[in-house]
Amino acid sequence: MATPREQLADLLRQARVDAGYGSHGALARKLNVSRPVVTKAENAAHPIPSDAILAAWAGVTGAPLDKLTDLARRARSGTPDWFMPYRQAEAAAQTLRCWAPLVIPGLLQIESYARAVLSVESYAPARLAELVTARLERQSVIGRAYLTAIIDHQVLHRLIGSPAIMAEQCAQLAAMAERPDVAVHIIPEGTNMGLWGAFDLATRDSMTTVCLTTLEDITSAAPDLVAKALRAYEQLLGAAMPRAESLDLIRTAEEQWKAQI
Repeated sequence: MATPREQLADLLRQARVDAGYGSHGALARKLNVSRPVVTKAENAAHPIPSDAILAAWAGVTGAPLDKLTDLARRARSGTPDWFMPYRQAEAAAQTLRCWAPLVIPGLLQIESYARAVLSVESYAPARLAELVTARLERQSVIGRAYLTAIIDHQVLHRLIGSPAIMAEQCAQLAAMAERPDVAVHIIPEGTNMGLWGAFDLATRDSMTTVCLTTLEDITSAAPDLVAKALRAYEQLLGAAMPRAESLDLIRTAEEQWKAQI
């Protein structure tokens, strides 16, 4: 499925053509802007056009301004459409749970770690910046909701970015683990559980939403799927180390990474 930025670029392009402006230059002259402004607006690899440009574009071509501004808002959020239902559930949640077998959970990532994780995809610089910002903005829920994070021990020793980034990330994870509203549990070495992949749960009152990212990205509040995820989470929590022991392991990993800098 096309991203909101790609949908916006396509809609702008189609509106220009349908309005009879066969070239970027023709529309640029009508809008009284330079040709690159139009060219970049129709290219999803470039930053999102300003609200003033979108309004002018709609006025000249007849494109629906409400749809243009909605796509622009969603594109600026850096949040994929499939993730939006979970993002909304997460923002309103009272209780959050996450299982992370491969990388530090997004809610606990520092900026440099998040950027290194997301950089494995060939995002344009502007898109990468949007995604990193969106991930960090999600962390505002910490302090409003109680977070329990279960992390596989290998995550602490998997090099993401550089030893310096890993040392800083472990230090941040330890600091979060010391908070009264954040519980971090580590699955110890030799405990082969949860290898089917990561998932997150957001709960408010009696409503729980699950986000699965293994094989296919899925956000759902379907009772059967939520029940399965909750059972799996309880099994993981039962196999995980207590909070104090987990914190010691995180601090040890931090010192090991520091020694490599």
